[in-house]
Amino acid sequence: MPVEAVFFNVGQGDCTLLWFYDLVRGKKTGTNAVLIDCGTTGAVLHHNASPSRETPKQQLVQRLRDKIGKYLDNLPTPGFLDYLIITHPDEDHFNLLRAVLEPVQDSNVLVFSIGKILYGLGLLDYRDRTKFVSRLVFDWQDFKDHADRQGIAQKPELINKPAAPVPLLTGRQATQANLYLVGAACGYEDKGALESGDKSKVANKSSLVTVLVGDGPVGTRQKVLLMADAVATNEEYLVLWDGDLCKREANLWLKLGHHASETSTTNEWLDWTTPDGLFISTGLKKFSGSATCRVKNMNRVVPYWNSKRKGPLPQATVPNSCGYVAQDDLNGPNGSFVHTPASGVFSSMALPNQRGVDWHLRLDSQEPNGYAIEYA
Repeated sequence: MPVEAVFFNVGQGDCTLLWFYDLVRGKKTGTNAVLIDCGTTGAVLHHNASPSRETPKQQLVQRLRDKIGKYLDNLPTPGFLDYLIITHPDEDHFNLLRAVLEPVQDSNVLVFSIGKILYGLGLLDYRDRTKFVSRLVFDWQDFKDHADRQGIAQKPELINKPAAPVPLLTGRQATQANLYLVGAACGYEDKGALESGDKSKVANKSSLVTVLVGDGPVGTRQKVLLMADAVATNEEYLVLWDGDLCKREANLWLKLGHHASETSTTNEWLDWTTPDGLFISTGLKKFSGSATCRVKNMNRVVPYWNSKRKGPLPQATVPNSCGYVAQDDLNGPNGSFVHTPASGVFSSMALPNQRGVDWHLRLDSQEPNGYAIEYA
């Protein structure tokens, strides 16, 4: 069962769609869909956005709703998400959910229906001014879809420190794609640090990590590791805990934790995963102290990763202008563009015009271990 992973440009935030499909006489027919996070604290225009009176955030919301909708329309039950995963209580991972899912505020009518919601840490830690996440969890039975059917099929579930990988989707055959949720490095017992205001100590460690395992026999499968805001503690925890689930078999694609911050992607984690390509969700927002995607950290991560890679650099349909925006505090109001053509690093801020791109990673569409990478 082939899979397309869409890493949406949301500026400073995170939003990923996994769309599973079958190929029948060369035609793609969707089977399942999973949305992982949906938020931003610094929206960025898409690279081909037309002039508009709408704000970047308004344009971003409409683009997400339209693009997600096109994928979900091509499913056995159109407009249906098998899972919505909210990885942890940082607003740049959940604060667009209301605008994308419930355009008429407080209507309890969802644009897309949801099979089940999974979320990390505890609801009191979601400092959500709209209370939308709380409504999704507590009032889940009250939501309807646009056809007045049940909007959320199952009671939402809190996931913290699972004792074993939680299987979300499993292929109809042993060789088909599988999706797992794996452990955060802290659990509900740590929520007091957030409630007392010391959010930085716990929120990122609470990130739920998603592992996609592609087609093929064991030992020959592609994998995608979606790290949310996981930091070094999570990486160490996964190495000790997960057996071989996060280790490379064939190609392995790593979405860097915490937006490529210096708090994540340790040398030990790169040793363990030996990824073939690196994906980064980032934006233009700047931070004091430890910024997210900084030149210093990229100058550490990329050379070390190159020394550990098992195969050639991944081939992608991208122009030579491809690169990333570094959020160093002293490099101007919007960060500086770092030119990295044909580097195997794919950033949502890939172009020098301060606009974002949506990366599409297509796995196993032609044959097991085949892939295609391009942006739209």
